[in-house]
Amino acid sequence: MKLTLQTDYALRALIYLGARTERLCSIREIAETYRVSEAHMIKVIHRLGMAGFVETIRGRNGGVRLGRPAETIRIGAVVRYIEEEVALLAC
Repeated sequence: MKLTLQTDYALRALIYLGARTERLCSIREIAETYRVSEAHMIKVIHRLGMAGFVETIRGRNGGVRLGRPAETIRIGAVVRYIEEEVALLAC
């Protein structure tokens, strides 16, 4: 099974946020860390926020953090949410 870049970036963003639970992170710093377009990372974070995987806080002192404890986030749930149009085929 091949995953899209959006799923790859979503998982990377969650890993980054999971390692920095003590503070808010900016989308820019996540994008720069993984050398990804900031515009693309904004779309990824927005989708993760819609599903409740991350919490976004607007404003001057805003940022992004995990929306729930890291141990409750399942990779399979993230992949299924991001890859919603991918149908698994029986071999």
